[in-house]
Amino acid sequence: MNGRGETRDETRDAPAAPHLPLIGVLVGILLIAAAYASAWTPGGAPVWGVWSMIIGSATVIAAATAVGALNSGVRRPLAIVTSLFLFGVIAAGFGAPLWLPIEAAASPLVLGLPLRAAIEIYGVGLAPIVVLPLLFAFEFKSDGLDEASLAALRVTCAAAQSAAPR
Repeated sequence: MNGRGETRDETRDAPAAPHLPLIGVLVGILLIAAAYASAWTPGGAPVWGVWSMIIGSATVIAAATAVGALNSGVRRPLAIVTSLFLFGVIAAGFGAPLWLPIEAAASPLVLGLPLRAAIEIYGVGLAPIVVLPLLFAFEFKSDGLDEASLAALRVTCAAAQSAAPR
């Protein structure tokens, strides 16, 4: 029971086959395959191959997260927000350094790193570590044990404690 008198299952969307995220995984895999195939083009890997890898990777990660979230019963709006956040962070984090000019030795550092490296490490590496748990905390903030479950847990723990050798 949550504070509104309803159980968690009553507030969730029914787990359904998330067809759109599965299509997203497939599209991402095809984009990554195209990026690998671009390496065999004459003259080296073209720019479209690099962008294909960036967008394909972002798509696979975001869509796979959506598949897992929707299959576990997470509410659709939260799963969509989380997936879009991941897609944006990964696409921007790997794409933005391609647009920036190459740094000189005297270029300023951002928290000890050149700007392009800082965008990738702090943006793609650390931002999801901070934001994703917060997004999912909103989903699970009302979970807890009701009085009957808590009483059953106390009985189980007392029985285990009394049975433990001393």
